Amino acid sequence: MAALAGLVAAGPWPPAARVAAVRLGVRVVATTAQLRKTLGVERPKGALVLEVESDGPAARAGVQAGDVLTQVAGKPVGDAAEILDALAGRKAGAEVPIGYVRDREARTATVTLAPAPRRRMGFGGWWFPVPEFGEPESLPRAWQRFQDRIERELRDLDERLRKLEKSPGVDRTAA
Repeated sequence: MAALAGLVAAGPWPPAARVAAVRLGVRVVATTAQLRKTLGVERPKGALVLEVESDGPAARAGVQAGDVLTQVAGKPVGDAAEILDALAGRKAGAEVPIGYVRDREARTATVTLAPAPRRRMGFGGWWFPVPEFGEPESLPRAWQRFQDRIERELRDLDERLRKLEKSPGVDRTAA
């Protein structure tokens, strides 16, 4: 019964799915209160930037390895999942404000999002790569393929019928 109460308190089930198809171009790790204090971060959470994709969106906005991201799109962030949450539903080319701390100084920048090499889908606090399937065939293209196949089969039947007509005395139905 306690487990059921925990699920009810956690919110609606199943949790809403979100898709993130953009990227900042950073690799981050969650920070502890002690690390944030050491780095001069006065926010309750933050994500330490381990790597910045060269010439990626964050790099073009001035973000460097060692910075601590504290906000993305106006939402406080403390790890990669929260960054993806803040970016969910946005499109490549969108401009997103970020907040970060460098050398004990709070800074802001605007990042122009780039397309992610692979979309991710989030459920609750969990994010998973979305399997890439081929684009579904369009109805007009499928219809054209069907028509082409029927025409080939009709031509083949017509050709076989003409061969049968040329030799009327042969019973082709006898076994």
